[in-house]
Amino acid sequence: MKIALFSDTFAPEINGVAIHVAALKEGLESLGHEVLVVTTNPKNTTTFEEHGVLHCPSIKLKRIYGYGLSMPINMRQYHIIKKFAPDVIHIHTEFGIGLFGILVSKLLKRPVVYTLHTIYDDYVYYVVPKPLVKTGQRIFYKYIRSLYRRATVITGPSPKSHEYLSRAGISQNVEIIPNPVDVDRFSPENVTPSDIARVREKYSIPADAFVGCIVSRVGKEKSIDILINYIEKYAKINDKFRFLVIGDGPAKVDLEKQAKKLGIGDIIIFTGKIPNSELLPYYAACDVFLTASLSDTNSISMLEAMSMGLPIIQRDDPINKGQVVENINGFIFNGEASFVKKLDLVYNMPPQRRCELKARVRNSVIHSNTKNNMAVKIVDVYNHAIEIFA
Repeated sequence: MKIALFSDTFAPEINGVAIHVAALKEGLESLGHEVLVVTTNPKNTTTFEEHGVLHCPSIKLKRIYGYGLSMPINMRQYHIIKKFAPDVIHIHTEFGIGLFGILVSKLLKRPVVYTLHTIYDDYVYYVVPKPLVKTGQRIFYKYIRSLYRRATVITGPSPKSHEYLSRAGISQNVEIIPNPVDVDRFSPENVTPSDIARVREKYSIPADAFVGCIVSRVGKEKSIDILINYIEKYAKINDKFRFLVIGDGPAKVDLEKQAKKLGIGDIIIFTGKIPNSELLPYYAACDVFLTASLSDTNSISMLEAMSMGLPIIQRDDPINKGQVVENINGFIFNGEASFVKKLDLVYNMPPQRRCELKARVRNSVIHSNTKNNMAVKIVDVYNHAIEIFA
């Protein structure tokens, strides 16, 4: 089968969609399928194809995490895709490249699989003033409906995808296919004690510190401010705790000010953006992954942390119930007291119990969230879409 994947972002960009699409390409190719990724390239002014990736000139959107916005119509790019002759069009974006994918599907008369990666209600504030957020959401719902009604099949990484599209007025069912993680690469065995020591030394983290982390865009929607407030309380009972905020984004300056105001500027460590290829020793240098975000569908960084054996302490998110199972791959908190209790529970575990927990955490993803498993499920979706479209 030949598959064209349309995405505004792709490796080496650092975000969940880019990692997802790269893993999907690898997984599909390992099953013997041919894949062409159609994506933006803000660094170039001309179209070019390389290693199964069609790079389309675009304008870099610095405000929205550096994503590229391309023109939805380009005949040179269309003729390259036409020559590739895809059996199915799989779209991973709602903007320039996604609109181009819809046009290509019409011209080539091919089925469209659409994957919703982002719950946009949590991102509208990036593009409209605060008083107009509700109006902006309603307008975007109308836009989303116009796109997704063109899809032969819709997929999403968690039930939250279906809930969002229902809220937007789309009744079509969503096939739930969880995100992948490269369990072979994200393995504790791939990190040496000296690798871990270098990370801790770089940020002046004591050897006996208990370290939490989040790997994320540093945006308002990730609710890192809640974690910082709760950590201020936890730090009063455990002076060995440190928290790494790994990533960058528009909320970073405000969060740094918040930590300093609370008197925990030395406990909350902002690393800035770290390339995905360099993340392994950062995960390995930590003991637990913390998240208060309710905007994620199926966080890839959380899956990477679990693959590294880090238990997750996650804010209760009923729609995503089941991603974190109490005492299997982590713990759920509801409010400050619950957060402090669960974090201290992990800290006070005897070494043997913590090792057993780490093993359970890794096992929770190692057999289910691989890129090949995702590819197999997606191929079933493609065959279903082709059958419906025929």
